[in-house]
Amino acid sequence: MSQSVHRDPVHTKTVEADGVVESPRRLPIRRDVDVLVCGGGPAGCGAALAAAREGARTLLVERHGMLGGLWTAGLLNPFFECIGRGYVVQDLIDRLAAAGAWRPWYYSHTFDVEVMARTLEVMAADAGVELLYHTLVADAIVEGDRVRGVVIESKAGRQAVLAKVVIDATGDGDVAARAGCAYEFGRLADGLVQPMTLMFEIRGAGEFPEMNAAPPLYDAMTKAIAEHGLDYHMPIQRTNAAPWIIHTPAPGSAAVQMTHVYRMNPLDPADLTRATIETRRQAHEAIKVLRRVPGLKKIELVRTAPQIGVRETRRILGRHYLTLDDLAAGRSFPDAVTACAFVVDIHTIDPNSDAPIAHEAKSRPYEIPYRCMLPQDRRGLLLSGRCISGSHEAHASYRVTGTAMAIGQAAGLAAAWAVRDKLDLDQVPGDRLRAALADRGARFLDSGTIKHHKPPATDQAGQGGHQ
Repeated sequence: MSQSVHRDPVHTKTVEADGVVESPRRLPIRRDVDVLVCGGGPAGCGAALAAAREGARTLLVERHGMLGGLWTAGLLNPFFECIGRGYVVQDLIDRLAAAGAWRPWYYSHTFDVEVMARTLEVMAADAGVELLYHTLVADAIVEGDRVRGVVIESKAGRQAVLAKVVIDATGDGDVAARAGCAYEFGRLADGLVQPMTLMFEIRGAGEFPEMNAAPPLYDAMTKAIAEHGLDYHMPIQRTNAAPWIIHTPAPGSAAVQMTHVYRMNPLDPADLTRATIETRRQAHEAIKVLRRVPGLKKIELVRTAPQIGVRETRRILGRHYLTLDDLAAGRSFPDAVTACAFVVDIHTIDPNSDAPIAHEAKSRPYEIPYRCMLPQDRRGLLLSGRCISGSHEAHASYRVTGTAMAIGQAAGLAAAWAVRDKLDLDQVPGDRLRAALADRGARFLDSGTIKHHKPPATDQAGQGGHQ
């Protein structure tokens, strides 16, 4: 047979009435590392960079062909809660600013998406992070109560990666769920989660003024729809949640936060597919309306995001469960990994329901303890980003990307220490972790410099905020 002809082995499976039975098989071990980071979004990048900078052999597995997650694949701007994080987060900001890819926006900052993607890769290379793109984490490898690694799927087939510490930065808590960790999903009353949004990019928006509230643009759009008889239904209510034209560093360029889909499950691929198709339709149709708004008549749609934005899925139950009471009291913790000052930002969950939501519930700047990152019943696994342990209401505050990256850099530091000192993760001293992060520039409540990031009130109480 010609050497150019190849044939992969077939793994035996038996089709039965209620499913498919797979025979046992031996998976090749692709890598065995100190720290394995699953997911290359803000939380995963923070974790991998921090771990590698501490000398840990670090592998980051990412399903897209880039780092940044929703920043890059999701076109998500602005970079909320980015100031005062220190360490890896501040390094990223400094590099973006030096590249001319950083812009003040309202009460936060925006960035150039392409420069962000490249900057994160350069930072990873500088730190010695090994990257594995186009790879899906399919399962967890658990021995007793310890997570030993994960099963991955890629063009190379099904393989295993082993690690001394695994960090779940998937956003959805996929590794923790596959490892059998307990979790909550959605609000406790009915299990519904916040709506999904597909961001899109426009150019030609240079004449449109900087926004500081959403209702004026909503009113301008509804006026244009009525005056011109346009066949378009606004996908949001008149709140401060959307629509937003978010100017980015390139002249005339902006990200648009507008599309919404409701009562869909982000863990169901069929719902994700329907949501993506529907929000992409909304984006294309919205352009026809936006062109009727003063200052936006010359805009063009550049692209819709490859990845739909998911606000909420699993919340893994950890050693501490962060609640709305913690936020309302502005609690600090001796093992805090970051402070957070974002509002309780819950987008309307069901526009056809009058059920109350806790949007902008009373809160103060607060801290997130390291214990929120430790699953209750598994060793060798750290949680990073929005899947940490907390309530539906608390999650709506800490889910933003600056906080996610700050949690990630703490996870990476803790993981590297655990490997170096041969400790279980719950033996890593939380007070030392807090002190080390503070030494690296992270601000906590006792610094006296944390301000509450609160958008202006709208004429509909309890419906402010965006993203």
